[in-house]
Amino acid sequence: MSHRTFSVSRPRNAAAVLLLVLLATPPAAARGRYYNHSGSIETSHPDWLSWMPGSASLASLSLPGTHDSMAFTSTGGDLTQTQSLSLRAQLDAGLRALDIRCRHIGDRFAIHHGVVYLNANFDDVLTTTTQFLRDHPGETILMRVKEEHTPDGNSRSFQQTFEWYRNQPAYSPYVWRGTHVPTLGEVRGKIVILDNFGGGAYGVTWGSLALQDDWTVSTIFDIDNKWDKVRDHLGRTNAGAPPTLYVNFLSGSSVAAFPNVVAGGDGMAIRGVNDYAIDHLVGGNVQRAGVLMMDFPGAGLIDAILALNYRLLPSASILPGDFGTAFRNISYTLGGDAQARWYGIHAFLQNAAPGRLWHALALKGSWAGWMHTDGSYVQSDTMDDYTHLAFTSRTVTSAVSNGFLGSFVNSQLGAFSGGTGDRAAQLHGRVSSRFPFQLWSVVVKKSPGGLSNWAYSDYGTGYKATQGDYTYAVQAYSAADGVYLYEHGQFEGNILHLTSGVGFLGDLGFDDILSSVRILGPYRATLCEHPSRTGRCLSTTQSVGDINSVAGGPWNDQVSSAGIDFVGVR
Repeated sequence: MSHRTFSVSRPRNAAAVLLLVLLATPPAAARGRYYNHSGSIETSHPDWLSWMPGSASLASLSLPGTHDSMAFTSTGGDLTQTQSLSLRAQLDAGLRALDIRCRHIGDRFAIHHGVVYLNANFDDVLTTTTQFLRDHPGETILMRVKEEHTPDGNSRSFQQTFEWYRNQPAYSPYVWRGTHVPTLGEVRGKIVILDNFGGGAYGVTWGSLALQDDWTVSTIFDIDNKWDKVRDHLGRTNAGAPPTLYVNFLSGSSVAAFPNVVAGGDGMAIRGVNDYAIDHLVGGNVQRAGVLMMDFPGAGLIDAILALNYRLLPSASILPGDFGTAFRNISYTLGGDAQARWYGIHAFLQNAAPGRLWHALALKGSWAGWMHTDGSYVQSDTMDDYTHLAFTSRTVTSAVSNGFLGSFVNSQLGAFSGGTGDRAAQLHGRVSSRFPFQLWSVVVKKSPGGLSNWAYSDYGTGYKATQGDYTYAVQAYSAADGVYLYEHGQFEGNILHLTSGVGFLGDLGFDDILSSVRILGPYRATLCEHPSRTGRCLSTTQSVGDINSVAGGPWNDQVSSAGIDFVGVR
């Protein structure tokens, strides 16, 4: 994981200041981000549904799930094992849809995969899921219940035994009794049964689902064909009727293509379904994925599905902290040079969390950044010597012109010393001191530069300069509300930011040099030719690029005092 050194303060609008310096990190395996065959996993989302609006239908969500969820041991060998995580570990990782296959034997349910008993019973499943819901009451779990293998030694029907389990005092409060596709608010803290045994009497009927479960993959050379079916159903889900619950099985197997290879490929030339799926999801091709039932899902694949739900949050809200986990894990799917990686970051962010002003960067080698954020911030591990990061800002409005910013930065370059971190801190300190009315990000890159080595969003006012081995990129955004006075027309040159009146602009070095004015927010500026608001005056609530265009002039280089008033609700 990439190391970060933080210097955090709380300037205006609760913006955070971050100092980021790249340090060497060990390489990490990309394959583990879509395929996982170990007893642990590099992601954790035990409460992610608690962030989602209660009004959201379960059909509107993108829910990662597991096929044959209890087949997480080697009982039966590679042909029957479909998972590597225990049931509780699956839930803690963020998986919210389970596939539970029950053999009816002795008036109880034994958990099977085909003929293979998985050394677990339905009590084990319900005990684990209800304990999870007690620990995380904002969550819900979809549970497909299906009769598996041949019944034996029973005195009652499968449905009656299910009712017996459901009515146990330890489980009954956690099993939802409805049969329609509910909203999340209806079923927080509950198990929603996908009824594949009772015709819909015990939950959402399996027959009502829009389903893709073509599980036969005859040989490993048919994995591409299985992916085509998954991808086509993702397209149907994305464009489908909002009330319909879509379920899509990524799993497949045969005696010539075991589940682990269908999911993860052979580690060489054959790609697995999970590999195709993560690229498709991260690439911004899907906005609603439905319920995806998977074998051996990796951290990145889980997170790529889960991250689609953040688009349901208001765009003005700061994203929950576990969005950073998702960003870190999906970054392993990115490849190419810095420019290609930037496009990948941008596509993912705009799809998963649209409506926000994202600043994205892809940087290779020796670099450092010092930046204000007044929104969400995410950063990847270092991979192939690249680091990806992104943050949001309140606006991308800058009050400083490119030309004036460039002049200021060029005047400072000779004073910087040290490494990339020192230089980033020095430049950020100087632009923030000179122009304290807005936020700044500074990235310093040691050579080599170019789009193969760094790429970043370019909003509004920015400047880039190279001196010696170092290139400096400065970006301005989130200008504060107020009245801005400029010495030249079209908002160029020296600048003065006001939020209250000034009896004599000469006290601030701005007497008789005003040529243009910018208004941000609910302000009225009254500008007068003599001190103490005497003589000829003009008033404006709009920005004016050429002050002489206002009637009653000439006004250019004629103003000596300013009155500032609120004209609305801030």
